[in-house]
Amino acid sequence: MAASTAFDVVIIGSGSAGFSAAESARALGAKVCLIEKEKLGGECPNWACVPTKALLRAARAFRGIRGAEAFGITASGAADFKRVMAYRKSAVETITGGGERGARYERLVHQLGVEVVFGEASFADAQSVEVGGRRVYGKSFVIATGATEFIPPVPGLADIHYLTSRDAVMLERQPKAVAIIGGGPVGCELATFYASFGTRVVLLQSAPAILNREDADIGRLAQEVLEARGVNVIISSQILEVIDGRGGVYGLRVSSGGEEAMHAVEQVIVAAGKRANTDQLNLSAVGVTVDARGNATTNAQQATSARHVFAAGDVDGGMMFTHTAHHEGSIAGHNAALIALGKRRPLRKRDERVVPRVTFVEPEVASVGLTQEEARKASRKLLVARFPVAGLGRAITEHARQGLVKVIADPKSRKILGCHIMADRAGEMIHEAALAMHLNATVDDVASLIHAYPTWNEALAAACGSVTIE
Repeated sequence: MAASTAFDVVIIGSGSAGFSAAESARALGAKVCLIEKEKLGGECPNWACVPTKALLRAARAFRGIRGAEAFGITASGAADFKRVMAYRKSAVETITGGGERGARYERLVHQLGVEVVFGEASFADAQSVEVGGRRVYGKSFVIATGATEFIPPVPGLADIHYLTSRDAVMLERQPKAVAIIGGGPVGCELATFYASFGTRVVLLQSAPAILNREDADIGRLAQEVLEARGVNVIISSQILEVIDGRGGVYGLRVSSGGEEAMHAVEQVIVAAGKRANTDQLNLSAVGVTVDARGNATTNAQQATSARHVFAAGDVDGGMMFTHTAHHEGSIAGHNAALIALGKRRPLRKRDERVVPRVTFVEPEVASVGLTQEEARKASRKLLVARFPVAGLGRAITEHARQGLVKVIADPKSRKILGCHIMADRAGEMIHEAALAMHLNATVDDVASLIHAYPTWNEALAAACGSVTIE
């Protein structure tokens, strides 16, 4: 084994959480080592958020050409799938810098003064990890290894060459038909992309609704939109068997509503959720407790059951968003540095009271706070408003009249408890509601704000001005 090296803070994983942890630890003057087994930047810029959004933008451009006649424009166009994928690659490389490891991130860690070690880390004991034949010692640690694809125990699935969501954004040839297992945000975004270019898509969701963590009204509307784009959405489904039909065809025997059907496809994409990427870390050697899905248990300070070990991002079983990973990583790195340097300061705590989220289907779905179903558990009566965006001047001029803004508020304080939007610019609109919640504003405060005409955010003001008791 090569000579050992000692650091104040050792961070395992260079995704949003790990990179933020490195920045905040260095800000306190800690000597930092960042360990990465693949590409710097982690999942989001290389295989998830960035490539999927680039592909969805290409899909939107293609749909725009197809729908140009609505504006009195005659247009024709054909999609070159390889060039679409080349656009995805260029977007990724613009952010990562390209190269084997991510040249832009390599420059950034160099500027930070952080040492990077490539390889898969495993705890040797409470104060060190082994990686690539090297022993790395740390006074404190941050686990930021993210999550990996959860593969459901479907009979026959392990016997075929299925694709993960990572694989699905890397295909060079457009499949004629795909089955997507999972109707959450990732599954719905992939369904939107492939269906836009004419691939026949079967979307299989075991829950009784797609996007089942969203408000029920939004979930139903999202299903209607996907079905209008040609996606065969099958909810409350059970995949009884996956059959390798040879010759490049797979069969999925599916039960739903008491009936069985066989679906023949070229590719099977698994998008059934994630599980923490901790199996190879040997966390028992450092005394870190994990749950049944491998999530490291953390408190509000991002500390694990081992006082000098912190965890952040998808690995801690909380919200699986890049923005929350960044927030948690910053806290974890800061606190890990305080412990390592022996500084007598209070540890920082995470604040995830208000966290907006966006699913980039078409039109977009965005939410913040409680759904009506969640809020109902705490209160028998609620203030609720539903405002269809179809009547907005902006929706009419954009020929984008599908959508809904839904606001839930407390009947006594009139403060916003949740906001749920499906509209053309929902991902931007949701931040007004999030800011209102962050500042404890009421629905009346939002309704009284003068909104520019014609804009999408007028719908939020209209909804807040029309809440009624339900």
